[in-house]
Amino acid sequence: MKCIIPAAGKGTRLQPHTLNKPKALLRLGNRPIIAHIVDRVLEANISDIIIIVGYEKEKLKDYLLKQYSEKCNFTFIEQKERRGLGHAVYLATEHLDGEPALITLGDSLYENSYLSMLQEYQKRSDWDGVLTVRDVVNPQSYGIVIPKPNSSVIKEMVEKPQTPLSNKAITGVYMIRNSKILQKILQEIVETNSIGAGGEIQLTDALQRMIKRGFTLGIIDSGVWFDCGNKDSLLKGNQFVLSSLQDSVIRSEINNSVIIPPVAIEKGCFISDSIIGPNVSIAQDTTITRGIISSSIIGSSSVIANVNIENSIIGNGVSVKGEIRELNIGDNRKIQVSNGIDTDDE
Repeated sequence: MKCIIPAAGKGTRLQPHTLNKPKALLRLGNRPIIAHIVDRVLEANISDIIIIVGYEKEKLKDYLLKQYSEKCNFTFIEQKERRGLGHAVYLATEHLDGEPALITLGDSLYENSYLSMLQEYQKRSDWDGVLTVRDVVNPQSYGIVIPKPNSSVIKEMVEKPQTPLSNKAITGVYMIRNSKILQKILQEIVETNSIGAGGEIQLTDALQRMIKRGFTLGIIDSGVWFDCGNKDSLLKGNQFVLSSLQDSVIRSEINNSVIIPPVAIEKGCFISDSIIGPNVSIAQDTTITRGIISSSIIGSSSVIANVNIENSIIGNGVSVKGEIRELNIGDNRKIQVSNGIDTDDE
């Protein structure tokens, strides 16, 4: 089995943090999102990984090759036009040679491991594929599945329906046994430019065509999942990663400060006269003095002083001084707060 990870998007909902790096390299806990995904794929005994790259592709490729070249066999495919998830997967299927595939999104983390998902998939040898789902309160925002009565077999799939007939949202993990059929159907959709919801080529539409042609797809529960596509979900993903660590990661000097687990503080940081945590990630070479920081992600080489920060994301090379409650600041900014006036210097 090979793994396909689509990671070509620009991550516009996470700007300014994605203005100079791909979303998959944003930090959760002590590592980028993509590292958590690749580690979980390796735990499932899959080492052949196809990465769909696009925006800032060289940065993503360089990171993966540096960190995993001895553990993984990577194939990088560029999606030059952002034509949707279905198009991205189609580009990858040309490299499968018909073998089964695990498809998982490059910006999502899951409570259940890929290993446990694959174990469930292997129990369903008569199915052509398995999707992960989760009950949600806003199914119109997702691809949804409608199971057959009293069954885990899918009757119908619809991408972002205006009037949902089910609240079972597709959470982004697909285990496809019959990849040749999926490739053939995706090719039909791409060549005829059969646009789906959002004006894109949708993987959901291809899977629905499989069902209409008599192939069997089923569902399993993904557990809680974290679609790290905006600030709030990224912070929740950070909390999930930190809470899953056996111990907090503290690799820097801490002076006269209180650390409330879980936290991840990388090398080269200097923390003094501060309260850090819970659920705080701090990248390397950052200085924090007289700060109270909770539920936040702090980038590298930043300087933070005299602030109370919570539920915030701060990029690399940022200077923050003053009294601020909530921030969302990109890389290389300088923020000064005095007399109630915020100043943002380039």
